[in-house]
Amino acid sequence: MGLAFGAAASNGSPLDKRDALADCLKAAEVPTDSLGSENWGLDVAPFNIRLNFTPVAVAVPTTVKHIQDAVACGAKTGIKTNAKCGGHSYASFGLGGEDGHLVIELDRMNNVTLDNSTGIAVVEAGTRLGHLAKQLFDQGKRGVSHGTCPG
Repeated sequence: MGLAFGAAASNGSPLDKRDALADCLKAAEVPTDSLGSENWGLDVAPFNIRLNFTPVAVAVPTTVKHIQDAVACGAKTGIKTNAKCGGHSYASFGLGGEDGHLVIELDRMNNVTLDNSTGIAVVEAGTRLGHLAKQLFDQGKRGVSHGTCPG
C-alpha cells in the first residue's frame, strides 16, 4: 500500500498538491509563511534575480521537530523539499532551483551557544557567518576563520 501511495503522490504538479501539503503542515503545527505575505516575499526573494523560482510553500521552523515534520509532509505529498539557510545561493538552490518545491527556511533557527569550559559551540542551522562570529566573540572572546564575499 505504501508503494502505491508513493507513486500516486509523485504524479501531478506540485501546485496541484499545495492544499494537501498545507493541510499536512498545519496538522503537524509547522509554522509557514502565508502566500503573498511580507515574510513570504522576503523568504522567496532570490539572491540572483535572474533565477527566480516560486516554491509551493515555505515552512519556517523554530524547532528540530518542525524540520522533521516539514520533510515528512513533503515526502508524504511527493513535493521536493529544500533547506534554505544562508544569505545567498547564486543558483537559487535554496528555492529548489526550479518552481514548485517546499522551502524550509531555517533563518529563524540561529542560536549560538558557546560552552567556555570545553570551547565547543552549538550552532543552529540558520546561523549566518556574521552572527556566528559576533556570538562567539561576545560569549567567550573566540573567533572563527572566515573571509568576505565581495558583491
